[in-house]
Amino acid sequence: MEFRELTMGDEMMYCDYMREWIDHDEKVVPEITNITKYNNFEDLVHELEDNKSHDASVDNTTLFLIDDDEIIGAANIRHNLNEQLKTVGGHVGYGIRKKHRGKGFGNKLLKKSLDYLSRIGVQEALITCEKENNASAAVIKHNGGEEIEASTLEDGTVIRRFQIEIA
Repeated sequence: MEFRELTMGDEMMYCDYMREWIDHDEKVVPEITNITKYNNFEDLVHELEDNKSHDASVDNTTLFLIDDDEIIGAANIRHNLNEQLKTVGGHVGYGIRKKHRGKGFGNKLLKKSLDYLSRIGVQEALITCEKENNASAAVIKHNGGEEIEASTLEDGTVIRRFQIEIA
């Protein structure tokens, strides 16, 4: 199993991954991996490689969990937090494709993301999820998440927030 950035050679594998999100009419998570935000696959690879994001003030790295030539999921790892990410988003936004959910891959993906944060010097991670996303909350807790004060967005959405001490 690999946890790495996309390369130009991953286009077919990525298209298969993206097709599953689209076929199930799901919001792509993390959003930065959604092909519709880019002109083409080459632009996606280069922009992710350059650590660009919707907020250029936050350095980030996007890595994909890959097994047997199939993308299982992806994580957008923010190296630091701005005020918005302290409310919603936190250090890691991650998603698992539908057919691989409930198989422990979310735990692996978040663990590998926390390991990455540790390597770049982050000692405490903030991870968030929407109140109704019990599966994500379970993954966060499994990885040491301690729930802290929730945030409420302008539209009334409640965001659960967790802190994780990174060894």
